[in-house]
Amino acid sequence: MTHVKNCSAYLHGWDFQSRFWHGPTPLEQSGRAVSATFRKLRNTTGSFNGKLRCSVEGLPSIEFDTAVYDLSDIGVAVIHAAGRSGGPVAVLAILPASRRKRLRAEFPFEFVTSLSFLGGPIKDGTELMVHDYVDEILRTDLSSTQAFAIEMAELNQEVTIVLSEYFELLSAAMLAWLTAKDTAGAELFEPANSQLCVDGDCVAA
Repeated sequence: MTHVKNCSAYLHGWDFQSRFWHGPTPLEQSGRAVSATFRKLRNTTGSFNGKLRCSVEGLPSIEFDTAVYDLSDIGVAVIHAAGRSGGPVAVLAILPASRRKRLRAEFPFEFVTSLSFLGGPIKDGTELMVHDYVDEILRTDLSSTQAFAIEMAELNQEVTIVLSEYFELLSAAMLAWLTAKDTAGAELFEPANSQLCVDGDCVAA
């Protein structure tokens, strides 16, 4: 199980099709064991690029091409759905509470700008909605870990459900990875004969 000590963590999601924020959803930091994703991440220095498969009970599993980066103050993941042409289907940014002092004041603006470069949901005036929401969360909560998941494509309902699960699971794995790097050698995790799953089944492809 993942044990990220003394840290509240919340996930906020931007709905591409409806154009609104949902959440915050508390991240499960002590779910079902250390994930295959964390085990892959922990062997990298600053970035990871690989295929991960996630499934939700009753739905087909989906493979996601995922690039994860440690940018010193935050962690970022760019997510593509295997077999789908075009740009990424989502971007995930996680801001660990332990790194908040490092966080650039310009982060909300830089985040929105980066999304526009990636072909994200920054159109029809939604730039301001995304920016202002992120900015308000960071100004009003200075002590919690915050994760922002941005859908960037129109997807069918099944894919959307699996992607939502993937956001939660990947956020937890990234937080574990960043925390482990920042507390080099700390025993934050139990032995790893487990998966990146709370309710679904997500394993490294």
